[in-house]
Amino acid sequence: MKLLLLFLLFSTPCLGQDDVPYYGGTPENLRFGLSQMDKFIESIGQDKLLHMGACYVISSTTASIVYNITENRKKAFMYGILSAVVVGGIKEIHDINHGNPSWGDVGANVVGATLGASVVIVRF
Repeated sequence: MKLLLLFLLFSTPCLGQDDVPYYGGTPENLRFGLSQMDKFIESIGQDKLLHMGACYVISSTTASIVYNITENRKKAFMYGILSAVVVGGIKEIHDINHGNPSWGDVGANVVGATLGASVVIVRF
């Protein structure tokens, strides 16, 4: 969280852009960074980001628990992804009658699940 805040405070335009001058970490650059983040969220869609975030949490939690029990990275990775994709799939099945099902949501579930399980099993 601190790293994200630090990134937002000192985010600057790409130096390769000729029309955007570099002035260092200023309040204008903070506003620029936040506006770029808003554009990113609008382009993907908040619903897809929520699906990805929820599956990230589910898979990383499951992978962590499985790894602590078995000390097997492959098993933790597979169970982490599987648990999040199953929960996300159940949510999409529920959406058939009560919402708006989408293959994009399923894709976001898989991306979030893979990222969540990967974070737990990769050694830093």
